[in-house]
Amino acid sequence: MTNEIMSTDQPTPLAQMQKARAIAKEIAATVSHLIVKISQREYPTVSWWQSVAWAFNFTSTELEVTKQQTDDGSVEYMAVVAIVRIDTGETVSRGSAIASSAERAPWGRAAFSVRSMAITRATGRAYRHSPCAIIPHLLKIEATPAEEMPIESAQPEARALPPAAASSSGSSSVMAMLKQSVLEEQIEGLAGQVSDIAKELGHKISAASAQAAAEKGSTSREDVRDRLVAKVATGHSKISEKKAGKK
Repeated sequence: MTNEIMSTDQPTPLAQMQKARAIAKEIAATVSHLIVKISQREYPTVSWWQSVAWAFNFTSTELEVTKQQTDDGSVEYMAVVAIVRIDTGETVSRGSAIASSAERAPWGRAAFSVRSMAITRATGRAYRHSPCAIIPHLLKIEATPAEEMPIESAQPEARALPPAAASSSGSSSVMAMLKQSVLEEQIEGLAGQVSDIAKELGHKISAASAQAAAEKGSTSREDVRDRLVAKVATGHSKISEKKAGKK
């Protein structure tokens, strides 16, 4: 992006629309691979929204993630995410969302998976209420993140086709992309937890460093995630031991 595109020296409606069109053109040329087709409609992933936000000088930040009480024993989290200006930290929009293990979605039922999906959904909703929400309309795609779509909507053809045909259908690639997007969100969330635990134990480890350490020598992204899960579990055990020692 050029400084002209990001300039606010001409705050007229026409200038703002010209800026948005210029950004939309650049977005279409660079991150179209982050858009998936579901039931003949195109939906952006949360990663796409993050790329668009960067062009507008915005980024997302977690405000709150809380575990909810449930009557059926399922795991449920609610997340609140804010969209802020990168240069000033000013909040421009917020979004909240809930994810539950009772959904039986492909992203899993483990607590860390449910927590990560709640954050993913909240992030997508926050971006939809931000100033950059005009971009999907200019590109004539849906504004709702693909991760928020009901899983049944992502694979209608798969139920109608024989197993052999379904495995090669477009729905398979859609599901693969969604799973990969969620996996990356899980890794990012877990790395953040490792960093927070380290701070509580008196160490200074950034989320990026925690993720890099887990990636070293790993065999797959799932392996990276599992390593971070193990680190989180070990960290919680150390915190419990530390608290027990103070009593």
